[in-house]
Amino acid sequence: MISPLIGPGDGHSWPAEIDVRHLRLLDAIASAGSLAKAATALGLSQPALSAQLHRVERALERTVFERDRHGIRPTALGEVLLKHAKRVLAAADDLDLAIRRFHRAPPESLLRIGAFPTVFAETLSGVVAAATPGRPVELLTMTGRTALFTALLDGTVELALYVDHPGQEIVPPDGVHLLPVGTEPVFVIVSPDHPVAGRGEVSLAELAGSAWLTAADDGLRDHLTDQCARAGLGEITVREVEPTALWQAVRNDPRAVAPVQSLDSGTTMPGPVVALRGVPLRTRHLLLWRDGSPIDVATVRSGLMHAITEPAAIRHRLPEWAAANPGWLGT
Repeated sequence: MISPLIGPGDGHSWPAEIDVRHLRLLDAIASAGSLAKAATALGLSQPALSAQLHRVERALERTVFERDRHGIRPTALGEVLLKHAKRVLAAADDLDLAIRRFHRAPPESLLRIGAFPTVFAETLSGVVAAATPGRPVELLTMTGRTALFTALLDGTVELALYVDHPGQEIVPPDGVHLLPVGTEPVFVIVSPDHPVAGRGEVSLAELAGSAWLTAADDGLRDHLTDQCARAGLGEITVREVEPTALWQAVRNDPRAVAPVQSLDSGTTMPGPVVALRGVPLRTRHLLLWRDGSPIDVATVRSGLMHAITEPAAIRHRLPEWAAANPGWLGT
């Protein structure tokens, strides 16, 4: 992570944290010359890309691009960022290629599939194996959207189970197809000393003044900030924490709040789980595959829905809420 950045010639320092994901976004916009073309290249909707760019520029306290009737071009700060972004992204791509070459090409009979780590992903290998008898299956963990598309297009994986969120919907590139599996409510876990601890359900507005934490990098942070703004909380700060440190951070801060899946993954919770009234935070589960994939995706989707019925019934974090709110995936 690159921080802080120093303004040219004025000694001004911004407490901005710019990571590879942000640099790739800026580079795509500069290369495309327009937000619409960049959004297509990144697999995002144009409003979602505009919102992400706005957050980067707001963090830097300066604009990175100027817009006029001819399109979009970098500002002086943008030129500095893009110059360094090229080198950083080239190094990141080299690292990714080296890792791919490290893994030997799989035997022809082996089916490689990918999944974002969720409770539903636990059942995916068995479902795919049942749909493709006689083919061994290997499951790879995938957490980045760009890496996901690359892995599908170059044949590293034949199928992937991934997630997105309202306002941050995946727009697959040419050659990649998408089939929704269903939508899951997102709850929050709060510090045992938080004012709403012990309450079964609250509105987002009642969490004003909370310290928001997340370990996810799948669009959930942007979805969360958008929904908090809609709920009248204004601009919130979401601190990304390493997954191994997230629960400790929740315990240590009496204002801490962190989004959590509605189904229990088997980990011990550091505080009470609370539902959000009206379900403003949601995760959509998706199957993605490339042209020519040997997997019958409709059969996999059907098998996946059947396979999660039992765990959904016994592993829901808030069984009473699930009983009162039927119809959600995972209930």
